[in-house]
Amino acid sequence: MELPVYTSLVTLLIALYYLWVGIHVGLVRAKVKIPAPAVSGDPLLERAIRVQMNAVEYAPAILPALWLAALWMSDLWAAVVGLVWVLARLAYLSLYMSNPASRGPAFGAQFFAIVILVGMGLAGAGMALIQA
Repeated sequence: MELPVYTSLVTLLIALYYLWVGIHVGLVRAKVKIPAPAVSGDPLLERAIRVQMNAVEYAPAILPALWLAALWMSDLWAAVVGLVWVLARLAYLSLYMSNPASRGPAFGAQFFAIVILVGMGLAGAGMALIQA
């Protein structure tokens, strides 16, 4: 079995995305001059924190789904779908910060990417069970 190189690279991109949204909150916090631990007081800060928390809420889904899809189905295709997730999250960040009402398509794309990865993992594990 070959090591899942592509999925490893996308996992690192996901880690960088999580680091970026954390840094982004800090940058916004400095811009609006609201020190920690406050999480409200300026709509820009509240949006930045919400983007970060929304991403954190999906961490338990994206990471295992990505790796199970890679291990049971295809490293390359899991990585491609994982990359779609990263790009959709970056779009979500941009759209939510400028106009929260416009975030829908980016949210849908990242959610759909997770659904595809879960489906890939289920299909691969199911096929392995049938063959066992």
